[in-house]
Amino acid sequence: MADDSRYKAFISYSHADQGWARKLHRALETYRMPARLVGQETGKGPVPRRLSPIFRDRDDLSASGDLSASVRDALSRSDTLIVICSPDAAGSRWVNEEIRVYRELNPDGDVLAAVLSGEPDAEASGLSGEMECFPPNLRATSGVVSEPVAADFRRNGDGWRMALLKLVAGLVDLRLDQLIQRDLQRRQRRVTAITGAAVALSLTMTTLTIFAISARSEAERRKAEAEDLIEFMLSDLRLKLEPVGRLDVLDAVGEKVIAYYDERNPRRMSSDELGRRARAFHLLGEIDSAAGDLDSAYRHFNTAYEATSRILAVDPSSPARIYEHAQSAFWVGYFAWRRSELATAQARFIEYRDLSRQLLEIEPDNAEWQAEAAYAHSNLGTVYVGQERLREAQVEFRQALELFQTIAERSPESEPVLIDLADAYGWMAYVGELLDGREPAMEALRHQIRIYEERLDGGSENWTVRRDVMTAEYALARLHIAEGRAARPADVQAALNILTSASHEADALVRHDPANVQWRLVAIRQRIWLAEAHLLAGDIDAAREAYLDASAYMTHPSWLSSEGDMFEDTRLHAALIEAQILAAMDDVEAAGLALEHMLAELSQVEDWRTRLSKGTYLYAAASNTLAGLLERQGETREAIGVREAMVNRLTPIVERIPADARAEYDRARDALESARVSAE
Repeated sequence: MADDSRYKAFISYSHADQGWARKLHRALETYRMPARLVGQETGKGPVPRRLSPIFRDRDDLSASGDLSASVRDALSRSDTLIVICSPDAAGSRWVNEEIRVYRELNPDGDVLAAVLSGEPDAEASGLSGEMECFPPNLRATSGVVSEPVAADFRRNGDGWRMALLKLVAGLVDLRLDQLIQRDLQRRQRRVTAITGAAVALSLTMTTLTIFAISARSEAERRKAEAEDLIEFMLSDLRLKLEPVGRLDVLDAVGEKVIAYYDERNPRRMSSDELGRRARAFHLLGEIDSAAGDLDSAYRHFNTAYEATSRILAVDPSSPARIYEHAQSAFWVGYFAWRRSELATAQARFIEYRDLSRQLLEIEPDNAEWQAEAAYAHSNLGTVYVGQERLREAQVEFRQALELFQTIAERSPESEPVLIDLADAYGWMAYVGELLDGREPAMEALRHQIRIYEERLDGGSENWTVRRDVMTAEYALARLHIAEGRAARPADVQAALNILTSASHEADALVRHDPANVQWRLVAIRQRIWLAEAHLLAGDIDAAREAYLDASAYMTHPSWLSSEGDMFEDTRLHAALIEAQILAAMDDVEAAGLALEHMLAELSQVEDWRTRLSKGTYLYAAASNTLAGLLERQGETREAIGVREAMVNRLTPIVERIPADARAEYDRARDALESARVSAE
């Protein structure tokens, strides 16, 4: 039976804004309309008591087998479309397509913009286009925003509460002033006691500072009361204000606490006082981060780091103090990493790791400390990979793996724990291939796949896990045939078995979420490696069929607009397979032209660091394939030149290239040596 129920709204958002979308969804569905407005007739019918249900696709589509149909159905049954606007949303094809489809299905429906970050109509305002927050379908052809009413959630805009009221007013077709008046009356009753207490206590704190001059004993008593007030503001008051959206009051609380402590000498503060000051800066950092002000957040976290370092120096054996400073070190390292300040990120992540290890030494069986240490090792390993310090990265990933194994033994049914464990094996496979060759990497991948299939049931209804299973499987298949033409028939058959059975799952991933370009990437790569395995097995027709499947997947709009090294390398890999198929079909001229075009593009790569895992293989394989074609045409000198160029370029980085690229490199060197011996 068709579902004819309607949604009050459909929330469209970029994956990067998922946390904020969840918060807005909860705020709207839990908002109670003022009693005196309920039932009032508007252009959208009687004002409801609650704004529910509201559709947020990542929650409501969890059990759907066909995302595209489900999205269109939900859009058609939504009274209003709410678009969460940010630079990420402006660049999201999914968000843009949902706006187009909604207007197509609901020509008279309302589209409301919720501005999270960035700038509307940025270029027209003289700003960088990267700051644009409105998706193209929210802007008219002239570039002017076509939806004039936007709720600006930025701190320098309407702020959270006023912006939320704007959305509510738009959803029920009320004048904003009606809603503000009634809402303020109701909310004043709700938060008067809390805010009044904060103001009264803040005034008390100010008074305490004045009276502290007059008498030492009185000052000590007042100081104690002030400290109690600060503790209340940073704990109980925060817990009460966050659910009702009073970030403005929380911001004022943090500033008030900092202003109080700024009047004092930090070197004369107690550990508890320094701790409260640090927590105030953490609070401001979190608020700034949520508002998109990353520079301010970074400054606040650095200030908190300085405070917790002083606290730890006073009480270096306290687990609570160690944990506090470990969190400060993590946040500073994380924001340094986001700012590409890798040296600072490395230093803070090392500190985070060492502090987490201290906690484990104090309490080895504490699961929370074990998880902190595991994440710390993994974070540092990721930084080392970015710095090409692979052996050090391997040490960190191995430590993380051992800790995740311990945690999984304690919680063998926990899906998040098992996913962390599987990811740890994935990192071990990545660095293992580069450092120790394909066999250790294959063993790590087999462990990863067993966790997915035997302990996580292959992902079952968790599509992200199913995607990860697919990624691990084609990575294993790739290593089976990494030796290329020298691959053993048993390895080629093993790769074919893995990749053939994965075809149905790849198709299911794309059907489930056609607009998800990352999932489409997995399916395309699966088909390309399947084509390569068929070529090694000598089955040209099967290779051509797999290549055509990959090409069909690459015609989707989401793929055509995708940019970045991973997408470019995958397009080049498809071109390599096409050239190899043409060569196998004796169309030497077409194959040669395709390979020359590939090599011309790859020869322009000046820094292989971002292309090590894929680009080096494509360059080496294309060079060997073209050299083989030239030899077939009797152009031996030209073939030698192609191989020499490739060997010379890859020799400086040969210790850091993957197994398949290394096999092609060695094959070229062997061919050059044979040519040299023949010439002599």
